[in-house]
Amino acid sequence: MLAFSYALLASSFTTYQAFVFPGATIEARIDKGLIVEMIVGCPSGAGIITYSKAEGIYCGPDFACSRSIEPVIERLCR
Repeated sequence: MLAFSYALLASSFTTYQAFVFPGATIEARIDKGLIVEMIVGCPSGAGIITYSKAEGIYCGPDFACSRSIEPVIERLCR
């Protein structure tokens, strides 16, 4: 049972870049295996975008996706 608990803990890994680099656009990354969720800091607040490791695309909450991260962040921070 203990090994199963460790496997669940290892399935998600979070890094907080904003602690190391204040003012960073990507404030945190949550690696969930094939999907990476990123918390993006915008002038008016924050939002979440995702990156699919399998497909190599970034997607925003409006379901618009791109192979580049910049257009997704621009749409999110409007």
